[in-house]
Amino acid sequence: MSVEEKYKILKDIFWDYNTELLPLAKVIAKDLNSIDNYEFKLMLNRMLERLNWYELMDILGIELIKKLLTPEIIGKLRNKELKDRYERIRRILFKEPLPLSGWDPEYRKRIKFTLLSYRLDRT
Repeated sequence: MSVEEKYKILKDIFWDYNTELLPLAKVIAKDLNSIDNYEFKLMLNRMLERLNWYELMDILGIELIKKLLTPEIIGKLRNKELKDRYERIRRILFKEPLPLSGWDPEYRKRIKFTLLSYRLDRT
């Protein structure tokens, strides 16, 4: 992906900001030390919420994503599904174990009171 394409993608997700004031070129160049920490966290949050995984990898790179994808950053996302997805991605990147799909305790709690949940209580 070219620099112009990356800039356009970032400009599109920050449509409600004056993009001339945002350090988009510095994010693309991965010059994060010269960006205000608070401002970058807001930008990162928006990027995680609006970009797909492949665009995120093209713009930031896998090593930088690994460094930035912390539980604190994931916790600030608004959408619970996104939080779960990025937590799963973080665990995969750091080679941490994942819960068993479909039968982990959180899933069982979630389906306990759904329609036909009496099937779980059979002995």
